Amino acid sequence: MKINRKNIGQSFSGGLPLWKALALFLAFTIAGCAGVKDMQGKRDPKELYDKAMTHYLGQMYNEAESGFKTLMEEHPLSPYSVEAQLMLGDVCYASEKYEDASSYYTNFVALHPTHQKAPYALFQKGMSHFRDVLTIDRDQTSTRKALFAFEDLAAAYPGSAYHSKAKELIGFLKKRLAEREFYVARFYFKDKNYKGALARFRDILKNYPEAGFNDSALYYIGESYERLGEKNLANDAFSTLISNFPDSPYVKEVRTKLKES
Repeated sequence: MKINRKNIGQSFSGGLPLWKALALFLAFTIAGCAGVKDMQGKRDPKELYDKAMTHYLGQMYNEAESGFKTLMEEHPLSPYSVEAQLMLGDVCYASEKYEDASSYYTNFVALHPTHQKAPYALFQKGMSHFRDVLTIDRDQTSTRKALFAFEDLAAAYPGSAYHSKAKELIGFLKKRLAEREFYVARFYFKDKNYKGALARFRDILKNYPEAGFNDSALYYIGESYERLGEKNLANDAFSTLISNFPDSPYVKEVRTKLKES
């Protein structure tokens, strides 16, 4: 059979050239097959969520984390995907990966601030850092992060079920930070770094007035000034201590100091 080369470029059924029509047909066919394959490879979002939850409740945390991530990847617009974001925080929290848990909770609140579970996520963010709170002689970065999270919760969601507990933990964390400041200030004082001690004791009065260290801070402020030769400033601190905290165990000593001066 003799092929006429001119016919190859002629229109097919009066429209596209034959070679273009074939190319388009193949492209649509391949795209269609790929789409069907993708749809077949994806499972129902509820199925994925339920399976991941089963793993979570069974303490199979690696499998649960993988399942929730798969759900978010395959069905990012599904309501189950929103729940999966929060559950990833819970999975990491349960498996003691507190830094990762905090990140998931942070993202959830940032993306869904009006969600009914946003207060819970913010509370859990605070608890993720609270789990890493150390003794007063150690770094208090986690203490501060936990405090900020609970303060954000108390301010943003005052009517939530977590508000009361958040306020309680705020008080505890502020006291812990005040204890840390007092620990460092006393170290400076004993090391005769009185200027450094003064700065720390003043910070206690300014930042943690409800932590229960005000009379002690005033006493050491007076003592520091006295050692720096600032007698008038020392007496001012001692007088304030007597006026504001008449029942303080330091009062008897500072009264004697004031009489002698």
